[in-house]
Amino acid sequence: MAFLDFSEQLKVGFALIDDDHKILIDQINMLADSLADGDDQDAIGSVLNVLVDYTEFHFGREQQLMEQTGYEQSPGHLREHAVLVKQVSEMSRRYQAGEATAKDLMNFLKVWITQHILKSDKALAQHLLAHNGSTELVQQASGQGEIQWSKLSVLIVDDQFNFRSLLRSLLNTLGVTHIHEAKSGHEALDMMANFPVDVVLVDDGMKPMDGISFTKAVRSGKHGVNPKTLVILMPSNEITKDYLLRATQSGVHDLVVKPLAAKTVRGRIERHLRQPLPFRQMGDMLIPVRQPPAKPHAARV
Repeated sequence: MAFLDFSEQLKVGFALIDDDHKILIDQINMLADSLADGDDQDAIGSVLNVLVDYTEFHFGREQQLMEQTGYEQSPGHLREHAVLVKQVSEMSRRYQAGEATAKDLMNFLKVWITQHILKSDKALAQHLLAHNGSTELVQQASGQGEIQWSKLSVLIVDDQFNFRSLLRSLLNTLGVTHIHEAKSGHEALDMMANFPVDVVLVDDGMKPMDGISFTKAVRSGKHGVNPKTLVILMPSNEITKDYLLRATQSGVHDLVVKPLAAKTVRGRIERHLRQPLPFRQMGDMLIPVRQPPAKPHAARV
C-alpha cells in the first residue's frame, strides 16, 4: 500500500499541474519504500535530491503559467513556493544529519504537499482553466531546452530494483518516456541488439559484470551494438581522478556521483547530446575522447 495516494481529492483539474503533483507523490512513495526496506544512504539521498530538484522545477513551471496568464495572486503564491522549497531542503538536510527521524520526514512531506495542493494550487488551477489552459501555453511552460526528452530512448542497467526505480522516476521528471531496464550487463547487451538506445545509465558495482566491463563490451562492437551511437553514464560512489581515468578509458562518457540529483543527470545528458565527443580506436574498442583544455594563446608583442 502506497504511503500517499494521488486521489481525486488531490487533483486540481489542470493536467500539467496534476502530472507534476503525481510525480512528486511518486517520489514521496519511493522514499517511504526505501526507508521501509532499509536502503543505504546513497539510495535514500538520491530520492531526496530528486524530490528537491523536481520541486524547484515544478514551482518554476507554475511561475511561468502565472506570468503568462496574469495571475493576480502570484506574489503570495510565489512567496509560498520560496518557503516550501526552503522547508523541504532543510528537512532533507536534518534527516541526513540525523536530526530528524524517518517518521518526522514522511509526516512533514505528506502535510507539505497535500496542504499546498488543497489550498494554493486548486485556486491557481481554476484561474488557468478560466484562461482556457491552451496547448500552446502548456508547451511553452514544459520546455526544458533543446533536447527532445520524450523522444530519447534510455536504458537503465542496475542489479538493484530500488535503484532502477529511482532512475526511472528521475528520468520521468525530465520528460523521458522510452525507458528500458536490465538487471545485469549480460541482459542489457542482449536487449540493446534488439532496439536503438540513445543513453545508458549503468551501475559501476554490478556483479558478475560491473559497469566498466559492460562498457568495454559495448565499445568493442561485438554485441550487435554500434559503439558510436550512444552516451554511457555511470553512477558511482567513487569519483577520484584515477577511477575517472579508468572509466573513461573503458568508454564511459562521464561518472555521476551518488547520491544522484536530477539536475546533474540532466546536465550530463544535455552536454553529451549537444556536443558529442569524437571517438578514437583504442585496442579493439572505439571510445569517446575528452577534449583537453585549450592552451592559452601567446601574447603578441
